[in-house]
Amino acid sequence: MAALTLGLASCGQESDPKYNAPTTFTVATPALQNQEFLCASEMTDPETFNLFCTQPDYGYSAVCEYSAIVSLDPECPTEDLQAVTGKSYALENTLPSSAAMAIKTFELGVAVNQLLGVTDKEDFDAKGYGNQTFKCYFRAVCEIPGIEGSRIVSDNVVSYNLVRIQYAEKKPAWIYIVGNVQNPETGVVDDFKGPSVANYDHYYNNFRMEEPANMIGQKLYVGQFNINPKSATPDLNNVDDTSQFRFFTELLGWSTEASLGSAEGDFYVLPIADKFDAGYSGDVVAHGLGNWGVWVSELTPMTVVVDQVNLKIYVKEGFHDVTFVGRDPEFN
Repeated sequence: MAALTLGLASCGQESDPKYNAPTTFTVATPALQNQEFLCASEMTDPETFNLFCTQPDYGYSAVCEYSAIVSLDPECPTEDLQAVTGKSYALENTLPSSAAMAIKTFELGVAVNQLLGVTDKEDFDAKGYGNQTFKCYFRAVCEIPGIEGSRIVSDNVVSYNLVRIQYAEKKPAWIYIVGNVQNPETGVVDDFKGPSVANYDHYYNNFRMEEPANMIGQKLYVGQFNINPKSATPDLNNVDDTSQFRFFTELLGWSTEASLGSAEGDFYVLPIADKFDAGYSGDVVAHGLGNWGVWVSELTPMTVVVDQVNLKIYVKEGFHDVTFVGRDPEFN
């Protein structure tokens, strides 16, 4: 028995999984497809609806990512995904690794508004879309991250037949920068005032980093601020003389729950002055309380990009227009 067990273990270790390009993939007809539901109008609304699909046969138990495509066209075209002019719209799955997809009704509402060509709230109201129900058609999408050509779209189309919408649009999300920084337009200095609800106006009006208009929903945040000097003659051998900063996704106080820092430990400082002029890039620690620090003797402009998905930070001296190649920023 021992010999047999060892033999089986050895065989398993020598057998590598082999990728197979799947040829079929299906999404199940929703059980509640004839039940009317109302899409949310606010980005923060967590309400979801479900789509269930099979796992494509990749030849092994692959870790996949699932999403969906929605259309008002019964064919639910798979290629024409430009929301402004196209016939279909891509929808994110809140549980991307699960074939039991949960999709925010807000995202569906945004999609239907886009597919109807709604320009603004007045246009939505004038056309009476809030008094109608819509039949929405869906395909499922599956792919293995990092495997080119693994994307497959479901063979079949399913529908939810009584979707009611409100006016909904995606607006840029934001995070807050906290530290020895100044808003160059208002002249307001933060100096670690404290990321609390009591200081909401202070941070909302002066120290937000926002998603660019063409990157809404990507959790890539851009901001321009002045670094405020601690001293006119900072000691370059003393990290406490650096002007420091970190980020918070919400104003929950000095809580790790909403913090994005340079390290886990509080009061830790990562000096980046040697790469500041040419451009610094590095890792962000989710829930980290460490700061980034720069020695400056006068107000010094900087442009900052934070990638909350990949947990990366990019900092460059000066005020720059930022464009993106994929998720990589370019400082122009």
